[in-house]
Amino acid sequence: MWKQIFNQIWNQRRANAWLWMELWIVAVLLWYGVDLVCNYEGAARQPKGYDTSCVFDLMVNTKPISVINDADNQRAGQDFTYLYNLIKDYPGVEEVCSYYGTVPYTDESMLEGYASHTDSAHTVSSYIRYVSASYFKVFRLPWLAGQVDEAHWNPAEYPMPVVMSADLADSLFHLPQVADAVGKTCFNPYFLKSAHPQTNYRVVAVAPRHKVDDYARYDNFIYLPVNRPLFWHHVAIRVSPDHAAGFAERFRKDMQPVFDRGIFYLDYIRSYDDLKAAYDIQQGTTNYLNTIYSVAAFFLFNVFLCVFATFWYRTRKRRSEIALRMAMGSTRRRVLGYFLCEGIMLLLLVVVPALIVAFNIQVADLTVHTLVDTSTTRFILSFLTALLLLALIIVGGIWLPAWQCTKIQSAEALHDE
Repeated sequence: MWKQIFNQIWNQRRANAWLWMELWIVAVLLWYGVDLVCNYEGAARQPKGYDTSCVFDLMVNTKPISVINDADNQRAGQDFTYLYNLIKDYPGVEEVCSYYGTVPYTDESMLEGYASHTDSAHTVSSYIRYVSASYFKVFRLPWLAGQVDEAHWNPAEYPMPVVMSADLADSLFHLPQVADAVGKTCFNPYFLKSAHPQTNYRVVAVAPRHKVDDYARYDNFIYLPVNRPLFWHHVAIRVSPDHAAGFAERFRKDMQPVFDRGIFYLDYIRSYDDLKAAYDIQQGTTNYLNTIYSVAAFFLFNVFLCVFATFWYRTRKRRSEIALRMAMGSTRRRVLGYFLCEGIMLLLLVVVPALIVAFNIQVADLTVHTLVDTSTTRFILSFLTALLLLALIIVGGIWLPAWQCTKIQSAEALHDE
């Protein structure tokens, strides 16, 4: 049957030339649109390197100086430790940690440079987070290599234990495998002239690739230990999934009076999902993506109308052929299968030329890859998705009119012709 279909397409090559050219152009444009969406959706679906689901960010602030007395100031450390421990006992709380430095979904960031002892001239810039030992449980960091020993997660240790992301370990040590970075040492060249230089960090674990928010590229990250939680740290709370809904409201209602202690008060508590939504709006990411997706949807709708109408008209115009095939003994299913296979073959005939054009566009670096690098996998998936969308549109444009035509009596269709 396929040979017969090909022969018929070839015999009608003049009539099919414009249709073939249309499918060729539309396939390339549709691939470009799908690839554009992959740039943003691919970035959003990449793991950040840490898990923020069911995690809440809590911030404690201090009252105005005018209402603080000396006694409150003297017991501030004890008061904050007391409040920090109370959080652990609140219903639904699984783990609590404190950290500062680079904070997800905010403009708070901290960067420093690091160099290995084997190549002190090569300095690599990295985002920093100073974290308590429980941080890795709260944000559920999976280890690529090594493990954090909570008993020795202390800045007083020498060498000071640190956790690096895979990107930083690779940039710093240039090892065949990132797992080999465990046990390696590095230093911060900017601290060498300080009063208390820290010249030796030892890698105790390697974490997966990290990024600061969903719509960002992977970057270098390093985790350093803190002694104990302080009031100006961010407090992260992991909540069990069955308590996550409405947790922030319940916590504020129950704990607001409790946190009014000494110099402190509860500033805010928000889920990281809310922080992400607010940050995307603040950065203009939400409006930008809505515009991109609206344009892509409008383009897809126009492709649908163009291709669908073309095949609809083409199939309706061949009513007499459908009637003749049925008069010769073909069943409805066989007639529908023949016309659908013909449409799919027309699409397959444009695959190679469309693939050549798309490949050259990518090689010329004309695609959008601001967030996700171009790759063979991305190219193939985008191209196959574009072909699948076109195939579905073609099937719809053929099946509906062909099905209607098969319901007409053969004699009547031939007489009208």
